[in-house]
Amino acid sequence: MTHQLFLTICSHWVIAAALLGCATNPVTGKSELSIIFESWELKTGKQHYLPMRQSQGGDYVADPQVQDYVRQVGNRLAAVSDRKLPYEFFVVNDGTANAWALPGGKIAIHRGLLTELKSEAELAAVLSHEIVHAAAKHGAKNMQRGMLLQSTIALAGAATENSNYTEYAEQAAELGATLIRTKYGRDAERESDLFGMNYMARAGYDPMGAVDLQQTFVNISRSRQSNALGALFASHPPSSERLASNRAHAATLPKGGERGTESYQQTMQRLQITKPAYQAYEKATAAFAEADFATARALAKKAIKIEPNEAHFFGLLGDIASINDRLAAAQKNYRQAIRLNDRFFYSHLQSGLVSQELGELDAAKASLKRSIELLPTASAYNALGEIAESEGNIAQAKKYFAAASKDNGKTGQAALTSLIRLNAAANPGAYITTTLELSGSGEWIITLHNTAPRDFTGLKLVLAYADQNGRMRRQRLSLSGHISAQNRRRINSGLTVAASLYPPQVTVSEIQLLAN
Repeated sequence: MTHQLFLTICSHWVIAAALLGCATNPVTGKSELSIIFESWELKTGKQHYLPMRQSQGGDYVADPQVQDYVRQVGNRLAAVSDRKLPYEFFVVNDGTANAWALPGGKIAIHRGLLTELKSEAELAAVLSHEIVHAAAKHGAKNMQRGMLLQSTIALAGAATENSNYTEYAEQAAELGATLIRTKYGRDAERESDLFGMNYMARAGYDPMGAVDLQQTFVNISRSRQSNALGALFASHPPSSERLASNRAHAATLPKGGERGTESYQQTMQRLQITKPAYQAYEKATAAFAEADFATARALAKKAIKIEPNEAHFFGLLGDIASINDRLAAAQKNYRQAIRLNDRFFYSHLQSGLVSQELGELDAAKASLKRSIELLPTASAYNALGEIAESEGNIAQAKKYFAAASKDNGKTGQAALTSLIRLNAAANPGAYITTTLELSGSGEWIITLHNTAPRDFTGLKLVLAYADQNGRMRRQRLSLSGHISAQNRRRINSGLTVAASLYPPQVTVSEIQLLAN
């Protein structure tokens, strides 16, 4: 980095710091630089909360009292928080032991962690810890550090000619996942432990519940069962040091407080009883991945006998039937899954795809659109694009294919192919640029540049030119073979400078995608 560039970067940083200044952290009372406004936190949390829950299994609804209970405990703690935010608390229907917070007070705890806890005080310890992460802006500060680094790179890149920010859109789509996967620093974890215990005491809970929770985590870690809490340990690593610090802090807080062991265990009784059902389901999904459909079906049915209210189990039966071309049976299971939980995208998506295969296009469109409301996916957008094209609504089909093509996966790439095909059909020259140059013999040479990420064939050109008498003439050319994606080809026009008063106008009249 040159000295001048370094000074430029520093000057930008000084200006930003001067404009935004320092802010007092509402939890710790410390003065700290903040370049992220609360409006960003609120918008980001609201925007990514539902998609993140959906992508991890949706909300747990088989036993509604569990959601209600967690929400009540969360709201009780949020009421004593040092920062007033639109806090929300949901149980994610996933067997991993995890909990996370998005900026703006959007908090989730996974079904798998609830089965590891022993009391309401331990639940309060988890939720208050996540409340502090949100209230103290820990997630926002992690993002802020990334933004500062990115802005420095951007400033440095501005001085070069090789900057490439083409992945920005993908990174933006990953923002929610990045926020909950990011490992918090030691100071942030310590703040969340200690201030979370303060919130517990204020709300009338025994802060020793947080000590018990950390002791459990340390024991699991020491016994090398950390895979049981792998997701949680990745972002909230336990240690003897944290345990000792929490124990010491608990000693400074008021004694007595609610433990809620009996009420917790009573509320979570169904979760504990049905735990074998979810274990059977996990084995069933593994068998499905290995194409052992008989085993997968048997395990899924076993899970349903234990917990008949779980939509995921019927969704898996639908997948098994669908992959074996038993579409009527698949649709029956997907619709049962929707009846049990109509707020999960996957069953709507799969039901829509089956309806499309059955030719029930109105039902397909309704299901696919509902799935997008819950979680936009390339699969749903691509299927809607195919339906719109089949109905002759090319403009709408292009919009759907364009939305799907933002995904880099197989379906997204198929949608991109369809989008390019429709664009090329409507405007054959949309992806082909042409330039002219004279050869030594006086013949016009055409250079064709395929700007698309796909190969084309069947290319036909029209050359319009004025002859020596000033009369307009047309000459047609056909390109043999194909022109590769983002590549160039030079062809002879057969037209000489002596035959035309001016350089010819070259138009692409026909083009086709090269079949894979």
